Amino acid sequence: MPLFNKKFESKPIPARVSRCNIGFPVVNEDIEDFRNISLSLGNKKLRFADGIWMHSAHKADVDDMLRLNKKFRALEEENNMCNLKIEVMLDLLAEHATELNDLKPKEK
Repeated sequence: MPLFNKKFESKPIPARVSRCNIGFPVVNEDIEDFRNISLSLGNKKLRFADGIWMHSAHKADVDDMLRLNKKFRALEEENNMCNLKIEVMLDLLAEHATELNDLKPKEK
């Protein structure tokens, strides 16, 4: 008689069959339906776009606002890069000026 018999072995797990949605229709949601969410509160109309609610009367206004926001972000990034380049150039200029001052003969 073996010391450990098959009593301690795990049983095989049966394969999972497809979901049992018998009698229910398949859900077909279009992602575009969720991109154009609008909310009307009295005489004000809000549209959800790019993660924020915008007050707008037409969808074209929202598209223009999104385009301008993207352009604004790109210009801010370019401005930050230019400021960084200016800082690096000023550091190089200061380093070069100190090297030139060290090379000049000291007059007394």
